[in-house]
Amino acid sequence: MRIKLAFCLFLGALPLKAEAPLSAIEWLTETTPVRIAPENVTEPPVSASASAPDVSVKSIGEAGDIVAVGLLGSAVTGLPESLWARSDAVDLTRAIATADFRSITALQRLLYTLLLAESVPPKGASAEAFLTTRADTLRAFGAIEPAEALVEGLPLASPEHFALWFDLTLLAGLEDKACTLLNAKRGLSSDYAAQIFCALRGEDWEGAAFLFDTADALGLLSNTERRLLLAFLDPEYAEDAPSLAPPRDISPLEFRLYEAVGNALPTASLPVAFAVTDLRELAGWKAQLEAAERLVRNGALSANVLLGLYTERKPSASGGVWERARAVQRLEAALEDGTPDVLSAALVAVQDELGAYGLTPLLAEIYVPELVGATLTPEGELLRFHLTLLSADYEAARPAADMQSMFLASLAVGAPEGAAALSDPLAVAIEEGFSTAEASAALRALLDEGKLGEAILFASKQMTSGLGGDLSALKSGIAGLRQMGLEDVVRRASLQMMLMKRQF
Repeated sequence: MRIKLAFCLFLGALPLKAEAPLSAIEWLTETTPVRIAPENVTEPPVSASASAPDVSVKSIGEAGDIVAVGLLGSAVTGLPESLWARSDAVDLTRAIATADFRSITALQRLLYTLLLAESVPPKGASAEAFLTTRADTLRAFGAIEPAEALVEGLPLASPEHFALWFDLTLLAGLEDKACTLLNAKRGLSSDYAAQIFCALRGEDWEGAAFLFDTADALGLLSNTERRLLLAFLDPEYAEDAPSLAPPRDISPLEFRLYEAVGNALPTASLPVAFAVTDLRELAGWKAQLEAAERLVRNGALSANVLLGLYTERKPSASGGVWERARAVQRLEAALEDGTPDVLSAALVAVQDELGAYGLTPLLAEIYVPELVGATLTPEGELLRFHLTLLSADYEAARPAADMQSMFLASLAVGAPEGAAALSDPLAVAIEEGFSTAEASAALRALLDEGKLGEAILFASKQMTSGLGGDLSALKSGIAGLRQMGLEDVVRRASLQMMLMKRQF
């Protein structure tokens, strides 16, 4: 069927230009360097202070060159470019694909640093293939903008590479950039649906219709793509056609086409990568809040973005996300009031609401600096102590006189003691990890073979196993990460396990 072009009507079918998400991950510009201890150094490793990175992306060189690709250079991360060089590509791909440390914020942030670090590929993998592995993992957690920037760091030399980048730009609201390139060089993609979409974005109506007719005649479009693109091209068809049920595994292009034909899909039941699209002004406030919460829980969005959304307007309903927004707004008002009883009650209430949803790290990041010098009730004071331990200023936390607080304070300075008196197996295991425990044989083997990145992933997985009761693995993970110089990460991860283990 030949599409009849009605130019004035098509303007109504053309999707609005996507607005950029509210923020990329803030730690891309405020990253804490990871210090890897040099060999034969016996003094305790210490963490470096935060500093702003110089974003560095190296393009691919001549054939056969070993290319280091990433957004964060060694001067920022403290990680060598050879981080992955000695690992086997198949083993490393599997390790990265299964890495999930969202239950421990400090380890998840370390994972993002590893994925974004400027590094050469492992044995048996090209720079493009390894970059794709890293970008796919970032996308799975909803870290779309850094994943897009990472993929763009290499020339889009293959259809597979361009397809990944195109999907990421669709999710990030940056599709105009990809479509401009594809419209100029259609050979970059063999996907007719993408070519048709981009031709329409470039207002090439006749070209889009010709591409559609060609793809339709050759059977190169899925049923969903065909119906969506036809609705996009022909307003009369879109008006008469029944609503299209979304496919089980929806692609970013299909998602954006649903939006373009006036049938935008909710993202709550979709993979978290799609949540980024709800950060645009096109989405309602509730959708923005729920999307931002999902992303902040994954460490894929700055807490400041969510705070801004929480305080944007007054909640008009009750329950769920509205109660969390209301609790944050009451805390903001209590900070202005300054009365100890009011401020403490608001602080406890917001922890009850956000803590139950796994958002305690947001409270620590945003409000610990705001609470400095405030007078609180004993209950509020204890909560401030716990939140401080979860913040970047954890070493400055001032404990109460009880045994658990004293143990947590000793852990914060890297010398935990007194765990035996707590009757808490997790605390005992953490103390032994810092004192007498050694890395497991498997972890030592990775270190002996120079597989630093793989060893960090393995030790991080061992630490997370502690939440499931594998305390031997936990002790090995602590000892191993400290041996690699990741002292700050280990302390913060251990504190988070102690304080948040019942919230995940």
